[in-house]
Amino acid sequence: MLYMNELLKLSRFRFLSLLSDPSAYVVNWALTWHSLLFQPKYDDSFIQANASLHYTMKFQLFLEELPTLESLKRLRPDLYIDILTCRSCEDQLEDFMHLFMCKKRRAKLQQILNSYLRHLTLKITEAGDNANRDFSAQVDRIISLPCWSFSSSNWSSYSLVRGCLPSAFLDVFMELDIPRISAMNVIAAIHNNFINKFRKWIWNPRSYDKGKWEHAMNITSKLKNSPRPKGYLQVSGRSYQSPTCPMSRRTRRNKRNVSDRFVKELHLHQIFHSSKYTIESVIYKTEEKNEALVIVSSKNYSKNKFLSPTHQSQ
Repeated sequence: MLYMNELLKLSRFRFLSLLSDPSAYVVNWALTWHSLLFQPKYDDSFIQANASLHYTMKFQLFLEELPTLESLKRLRPDLYIDILTCRSCEDQLEDFMHLFMCKKRRAKLQQILNSYLRHLTLKITEAGDNANRDFSAQVDRIISLPCWSFSSSNWSSYSLVRGCLPSAFLDVFMELDIPRISAMNVIAAIHNNFINKFRKWIWNPRSYDKGKWEHAMNITSKLKNSPRPKGYLQVSGRSYQSPTCPMSRRTRRNKRNVSDRFVKELHLHQIFHSSKYTIESVIYKTEEKNEALVIVSSKNYSKNKFLSPTHQSQ
């Protein structure tokens, strides 16, 4: 908690100032931090084999550091082109918010939130029964929180997904005479269960869709972990420019003709490296056929040629 105030000054936590009703959703930072550092031995749903993945996912959600396509474009623009959209819906750019708003994932996310609410109210019911107390007021208070329906304007639900837990979660248990540390452990275990479901139902299917695209583009793990080339290919929309080899007049004319007549969507780009030469290729999806502009350059050899698929196979 020592550096929490400094952490909250970061722009990634600016959403907290956008809460429509701060009095209805007050973040309890002690509970939030306890949940982040929560030991898995208290959580029956936790599997030791995925401990590393679990903690990574929990902190990446909290710090808004999940490797979305938009963040990957900034890190590796040589591999992920700037017009690349979400591989699940293929409709919108995949930033952090889109992980929750994607039309292919919204129903699953709502199911996870509903499960979160059921799990929490069940524990409140058990606590009320054990204390022989009326727990209906506590259940109603939890159900009335504005965080159980996700939307682009509901910042309380966004806070919950990020792991910024409200004081109401802790208050209802303490009102039923549950010790503070025991209540915090129960809430943290429920939130861990939410993290596991988010990874299983939201993140893993999204990563599978992205992985299929990477496989089609021949973007391997070795390539992703390799250093970014100094003279990497810059591609923006339909424009293409080689940083290593100037184009001849004929090449520029051929490229312009392809762009004007055929190009509809940038389909693939990839850079290959070897000790003797560099091949930088851009493959375009066209109306009638695929055309490729290939530039081969080296210290002692330079050749520009417009190749059709038939020429490429030779």
